[in-house]
Amino acid sequence: MKKNLGSMLALYPLPATLVGAMVDGKPTWLEVAHVGIIGHDRIMVSSMKSHFTNQGIRATGGLTVSLVDEALLPRVAYVGAHSGKKVDKSGVFAWEAAKNGAPVPVDAPLTLVCNVEDIYETETFDNFICSIAATLVDEDKLDDAGKPDYEKLAPVLFEFPTYSYLACGKKLGPCLSFKDAYQPEA
Repeated sequence: MKKNLGSMLALYPLPATLVGAMVDGKPTWLEVAHVGIIGHDRIMVSSMKSHFTNQGIRATGGLTVSLVDEALLPRVAYVGAHSGKKVDKSGVFAWEAAKNGAPVPVDAPLTLVCNVEDIYETETFDNFICSIAATLVDEDKLDDAGKPDYEKLAPVLFEFPTYSYLACGKKLGPCLSFKDAYQPEA
């Protein structure tokens, strides 16, 4: 028997990410777990309207979205817990400017450089619809085919109902390897 939990966000875990943007000529950083893929060439970054970083994203139209590994987590948790309105977070990460001017954190193992194409607003959230201008990956985190190796990247996951971080699990196999595992009865 299933229990009805009501209208509860439960599609977790999601990757913990570090979002970077420029505000008044300086980088600022925000931890965001509400990110999603909305096509093969678009992502959505969902951030509460009250976040300081949003003003930089809106003003410049550029941002970065980086996967977080366990080594990066303490600094990412710090920037997520402190508002840029009260704390200067520009020195938390060494960074380089992407072609669109957005800050790329040097220590992040994988970073998407994004351009805002549209903003879908709800009552309390800005949902930035972004195209991906570049995907930057540490070379030691690539597989033999030159693609991101997520076992090597070991991204941290975030789960909202209990407000916890999780480690990524083991690889179960290639996607289509399970297609014949179930056979309906004739």
